[in-house]
Amino acid sequence: MHLCLCLDEILRQVFRCIESRSTLCVLARTCRTFYNPAADQIWETLTAMEPILQHLSPARLVKKRAGSYFALLHPLGDDDWNTIRRLSSRVRRLHISLGRSVPLHDAVNDAVLQWFCLLASPPDSTFLFPNLRALSFDVDRCLDISGTGDIYAETSQAIIRLFHLLLRLHLSALRFEMPSSFYPHLDISSIPVLCPSIHTLSLGRQNFYCEGVPIPDEVMHRFSRAISELRHLQTVRTYMTSWDMLSNLADAKGLRQLWAFLPHRLGPGPKRPPGNIFPQLRTLDISTGSLTSCMELLRWTSFKEVTGIYIDCPVPTDDRDSLKTLVDMSSLISSQCKKLESLWVFFSPFDDRETPAAWPRPMLEPYRAFHQLRVIALQTSYSLMLADSEFEDMVKAWPLLEVFHLFHDGIMSPPVHLTLRGVTALLYHCPELRDFTLMFDASRVPERYAPLFRGTLVQNTSVRYMGVYASPVMESVEVATYLSILMPYLAVVGVESGAGYGSEWFWMCTRHQRRPAIKLDMSPTKIYSLLTSGTEYGSDGQTDYGKEWSWTSRRDWR
Repeated sequence: MHLCLCLDEILRQVFRCIESRSTLCVLARTCRTFYNPAADQIWETLTAMEPILQHLSPARLVKKRAGSYFALLHPLGDDDWNTIRRLSSRVRRLHISLGRSVPLHDAVNDAVLQWFCLLASPPDSTFLFPNLRALSFDVDRCLDISGTGDIYAETSQAIIRLFHLLLRLHLSALRFEMPSSFYPHLDISSIPVLCPSIHTLSLGRQNFYCEGVPIPDEVMHRFSRAISELRHLQTVRTYMTSWDMLSNLADAKGLRQLWAFLPHRLGPGPKRPPGNIFPQLRTLDISTGSLTSCMELLRWTSFKEVTGIYIDCPVPTDDRDSLKTLVDMSSLISSQCKKLESLWVFFSPFDDRETPAAWPRPMLEPYRAFHQLRVIALQTSYSLMLADSEFEDMVKAWPLLEVFHLFHDGIMSPPVHLTLRGVTALLYHCPELRDFTLMFDASRVPERYAPLFRGTLVQNTSVRYMGVYASPVMESVEVATYLSILMPYLAVVGVESGAGYGSEWFWMCTRHQRRPAIKLDMSPTKIYSLLTSGTEYGSDGQTDYGKEWSWTSRRDWR
């Protein structure tokens, strides 16, 4: 073995690049030199409590109708607590999910209660995950304590004690989701004191109204006050949004990414905070069912440093003129965010109004001055009404485009106005384009078989993904040749299943020189996750939590 592999620091750097737990286990058994760095890497991320429970003397695997689980059948002894301290001290990232895996029947509640009570009552705090850096704590709504019996209340007390025990001094990332009935019992004010170094924070769940009971205003105020005392915040994801909380986030000098769920009634906005607000914010992600709340937030302050905006308003419930609101929103964003580089808007109202001419040009027109735009993605329930010449006149304003998606939502057979000539113009004016989605007529090639634009051969070597939805196409060798020349490195074609022309596009792919794969039903969410994986704008594996929590997916600990 080379001498450099005898250095612990080098081994740890190498083992951090290994994602397979089974490979790390093999390395740990290879030799004494490999054991400690490999074992530390195995235990660095823990996504379940079973790996620790199975090493304790009172632990037994209990099998019931709903499945099996570990229960502690008698109190923990000194040796058990030493085992817990030895194993948990290696853990840097911990994900605990309490919910369906906790049996609530078959007369096993006593065992479950004992498990939580014992683990939440260590001899002192150093016995339980003393070196934790990231904590994800998830309590399912089935453990809601409102209107339940004593045994559930006692279980919830153990859960709350356990949560507070895990709030460590060096914790830099904290995520927790609980039923709303838990929050009044949390010592929220202690979070900034116990964890002053938090830079990544995620609060609440998508439906944080549990059993129809909202979180009390006093609790919301305590959360807002706690956020104001966290001085190192960089990334915040919150389902518990209020003007008070937004005001405190606006003063967070290091905040770079904000994801906020806006309720239907956020209320009238307060006076704009004085001074330089959101000074470092680069990514603004809004999820809401209310256009009113969204517009109120955008009017409340200018996000002058923001480079990426993502707005998801799938079914707005409070707007009577969706088209006008979309255009107004574009005007507002373009006036506020002069450094904008990435724009995603998903908006699918139930609106039977006639689609205006040249749609979506009225919505995208305010961005024509933004020559720095790299990403434009728009989903509406309105048909694309642009002809080739109008389309070219629009896209030539964005020479740096890398992603361009115009999605249709809920329209099985939308009218088609674009042709291959418009697609050729797009690839000519946007040479860096990698991914695009459009509805266009691909049933015939332009007059000349080669993709020429103004006498110049167009060959975009950057495009890897082309979404065609239900674009009409014929099994034509000429069209296949045209697309092969136009996009020689095309790797994936996205087709809507059941919308027609699926078999024709499959035939077309078999004739393309790269034989691109067919992907069905590539929704905007899927594409967003794929395109933004590992970037400042996106999610990575865990779209509900954000890429910073992708490690929380449960691993195989057998």
